Amino acid sequence: MAELIYEFRSYRLLPGKATHYLGLLRQHGAAVVSRHLPMLGFWMTETGRLNTLHHLWAYADMGERAACRAALMADTRWTEGFVPEAFPLIQAQESRLMQLETGSALLSDATARRKEPVSAEPDDGPVVTEALHGVSFGGNAAQPEGSIGSFVTISGEAPGTRVSLFSCDGTTLPAPSGAPSRQELMRPASFSPLR
Repeated sequence: MAELIYEFRSYRLLPGKATHYLGLLRQHGAAVVSRHLPMLGFWMTETGRLNTLHHLWAYADMGERAACRAALMADTRWTEGFVPEAFPLIQAQESRLMQLETGSALLSDATARRKEPVSAEPDDGPVVTEALHGVSFGGNAAQPEGSIGSFVTISGEAPGTRVSLFSCDGTTLPAPSGAPSRQELMRPASFSPLR
């Protein structure tokens, strides 16, 4: 199989609106978007750029990405249902296209299930899990313990920059290694394949 293209998207929400957006997505959007786009992970930041949602997708190539996005935009449950209610909460969006540098069993499992849609969830209960993950941008150190995956940006902000995802044990904070320009802690959304 050819090397996948990973897309790491970041949405900056209005102050205090990230949880509301995730609630709308959990109830009305995640099941729709994941029928069209190959979702691997969805997180809400706890440190760093607050009110930010990061999400990870994987495509066979740019053609698959274009076809998936076109199918999503043709789905009125998304364009007329979710988008008008949720997108006004977004202040800014950013997308990075990346190549995988090193992976993990957790990432491989999520990638193998990338075309499986997630189910809509009821509106009760927390929108994020208790798990604690992290993301670092930049740096050149070896992968930290708990590594989910390390990627190299090929298009978007700072091409050539490493983006590393990792899980934390929840009791100790990870020490930055390799001088990343930014490191954030985040919680996986309740519907996120990567938890």
